[in-house]
Amino acid sequence: MVLTITSIQDVSEVLTSLPHHLAQKWLGNDLIKKTIALSYDYWLEDTNIPMTLEEFVLHYLEHSEYLGELFADESS
Repeated sequence: MVLTITSIQDVSEVLTSLPHHLAQKWLGNDLIKKTIALSYDYWLEDTNIPMTLEEFVLHYLEHSEYLGELFADESS
């Protein structure tokens, strides 16, 4: 078993590279980035389903309405 520790910086780099309109909002929120990083690590550990961090972040962005107010798209 390989323990992955995803950093806020890792998530920032992914968010910077994505054209999604929420990516810039999330880029400025360390709590969101920390939540994504921890969730990604748990996902990899619990499921053993390979998914890149970019794919994981895109999934979060595409389903922000289900993730709670912190992640909400205020333009919706």
